This record gives sequence, structure tokens and C-alpha cells, in this order.
Amino acid sequence: MHFTDKLMHQQKIYGIGIDIVEVTRIQEASRRWGARFEQRIYTHQELTYCGDTPSRYWRLAARFAAKEATLKALGTGLTTGMRWQDVEIQADAVGKPEIVLHGEVERYAHAQNIGSVFVSMSHTNAYAVAQVTLCSL
Repeated sequence: MHFTDKLMHQQKIYGIGIDIVEVTRIQEASRRWGARFEQRIYTHQELTYCGDTPSRYWRLAARFAAKEATLKALGTGLTTGMRWQDVEIQADAVGKPEIVLHGEVERYAHAQNIGSVFVSMSHTNAYAVAQVTLCSL
């Protein structure tokens, strides 16, 4: 494969994270704690995207896994001042997932010179998985 973007050749892998989540774990937490749980973990935009469709809990679980994978790739976990909502999974115009960092997570990533975040998510009826690669300049 030939890359035409010179910046791509200058980046180095900073960290890789992976996480797998049982969909029922997210579904049960959501049903038990309702909006309190969901609004602590997910942004308004994420909740709107997941909607009330039959695939809601698959989508929520995949986003939870992506948030965990991002924090693993950073090597921090959810440390002081960082919030779950600081890692937001958005969909581009064709539905491809993208990670947008906010707050303390964004500040930490900037301090580590993170230039790119790559995410891949998938799910079955039972599990959701996400893999995140962070690249620095």
C-alpha cells in the first residue's frame, strides 16, 4: 500500500488498547440505573445516535468498549479528573466511527503529542469489542 500523506510516515504508535464487553452487562446497568448510568458514561450525541432501536445496547456496548480501549491505549485508565464522556465516539458522514477527545483526556493526549486516533468496533448479539491505536508525531 502506498501512502501519499507524508504525515502518515512521520507518526509512531504511542499505544494500542482493546476491550470486550458483554452486551447484557451494559443493558442491565442501563435498565437498573437508567439515565443516571447512561449520562455518566455517554455524551448526549452518543445517546442520540444509539437511539431506541433494537441495536441500541449493541451500540452502547461497542462505545463503552471503545472508551475503555482508548484509556488503555493512553496507559492511564480513568485517572483523576478524567471522565467517561471525555472520550466520545462519533460517526462520520458514512457511519465510520471516530473518537473525539475532550476535557482531561484531551489535555493528556495533547501533552503526549498524540496526533491521530484510530478505532475499530464490532459486535455480536452477546459481545462488543473495540480496538484503538494512538499515534504520536
